[in-house]
Amino acid sequence: MEPAISIVMPVRNVQRTLDPAIRSILAQTCTAWELVVLDDGSTDGTAQRLREFADLDDRIRPFIDGRPLGLPTRLNEGVRHSRAPIIARMDGDDVCYPHRLETQLAFLQENPEVDVVGAGMMVFTSDGTPRGPRSRAGGHEELTAHPLRSEIGLAHPTWMGRRSWFLRFPYDPHAHRCEDWEVLLRAHTSSRYASLPNVLLGYREDRIKLRGSVEARQHQMIFLLRYGARHRQVVSSLIGSAGQLGRAARDTLAVLARRQDLVLDRRNRVASPSEIATWAALWAELTAP
Repeated sequence: MEPAISIVMPVRNVQRTLDPAIRSILAQTCTAWELVVLDDGSTDGTAQRLREFADLDDRIRPFIDGRPLGLPTRLNEGVRHSRAPIIARMDGDDVCYPHRLETQLAFLQENPEVDVVGAGMMVFTSDGTPRGPRSRAGGHEELTAHPLRSEIGLAHPTWMGRRSWFLRFPYDPHAHRCEDWEVLLRAHTSSRYASLPNVLLGYREDRIKLRGSVEARQHQMIFLLRYGARHRQVVSSLIGSAGQLGRAARDTLAVLARRQDLVLDRRNRVASPSEIATWAALWAELTAP
């Protein structure tokens, strides 16, 4: 049976978190999927664990060549290897809620004009403690109202979109640590985005990765200025660049002042009792011996 959805998951050194991630895919209510896993030169036991999962379920297709080529290159490779008309994104340290694939696929089928749909996330720490839901629901107009001044609110691990869109707008290997942001900006005038209010993914976030955060902001500033000059939106690109600089400074101060948790928690809303209970049950199931 041909898959309806190809899940593209580049991984590197995720041996510790890989099992819950793949278990959450195996538990999906939509079973017509394939998992395209691209190992980016892991040096731990990730590659071996992928082979073991593939031996148990032929829907899991690992691609292992031992080379560290970087996330954008692996993402493009995953799109090319995918056999389904719909592609879902996921990382090797996150987990899907059971109805994630079914919910987003139904939305795309009911809204053929939409190219990419995102969803809400339950942010959690590695011991399973929920920080709270993070989401920005809306249609294309709401999400792209100010694309240079504020980021387009589609969380990358929650994306599901049409393979034709990913082929039309490949990830830029030069967009270091901001490949998702860059492709959304580049494509937004000729695409349609949406984001569901449903919490459909668990997103692992233990701390602010300062080096990665600063590097991402630097590259975003460069792309913003180039985009603004090319499209005669210099003022907006300058405002957006200033915002990126401010976020980099905020993250730096939070790390130096040991206030990371305060900054991270403020990015989320307070979870309801039912959301906490749902998450706790999911986490217990995915991490059970």
